[in-house]
Amino acid sequence: KQFEAETNLIGYLLLDTSESMQYRRDAAPLSKLAYAQCIAAALAFLILHQHDSVSLVTFDDEVRQLIRPSSNPTQLKQLLRVMEQSEPVRKTRTGPIFHELAERLTRRGIVVVISDLFDDVESMLAGLKHFRHRRHDVIVFHLLDPAELDFPFEHVTQFKGLESLGEVVAEPRSLRAAYLKEVQSFVQQVRTGCRGQQVDYLQVRTDQPLDAVLSTFLAARSKRIK
Repeated sequence: KQFEAETNLIGYLLLDTSESMQYRRDAAPLSKLAYAQCIAAALAFLILHQHDSVSLVTFDDEVRQLIRPSSNPTQLKQLLRVMEQSEPVRKTRTGPIFHELAERLTRRGIVVVISDLFDDVESMLAGLKHFRHRRHDVIVFHLLDPAELDFPFEHVTQFKGLESLGEVVAEPRSLRAAYLKEVQSFVQQVRTGCRGQQVDYLQVRTDQPLDAVLSTFLAARSKRIK
């Protein structure tokens, strides 16, 4: 019902399958990728239930899979199969990917980005702007593990960098204030940049109940559209 005001539009689900998306600490029941897949599956179901078309794009440093839009009920099964086969082993390049997709997704629709957005913010925002220039409605689900936001580490820890960033042993308490400042600055840049381009932005912690995240967001979006 939340999509009633958006019928006859295509839902393009852009799923980040880069290596950083596999991150998970104990506080979260799912990795960022698994949580993102659940969001994509739920939205695909809702869109198809409204007899609209849904498409799926998986990407990291390039487009890995692009499932063409369809309103056929079997589309959900195909999307789930593609998501299940995704391998998070490469870096992210959101900016170039978004520019490419803005040219390839020619029919106007709702572009839903599901990602941790660990990339150059300026490049990423330029890619989102390209979608808006092509008259797409854009929604960003910014997924972060609670440990990435809270930095709960207390003892000397070996940190393993994802996406070819190497390893380092560090005393986390000495790093905590500087780390949190950087993370807060990153999130604020993304949030401000999205809102400046009229992109719907939602930061999602992967320890949040998925049903609450989606129902609250869709209800607020439906109220805004009306």
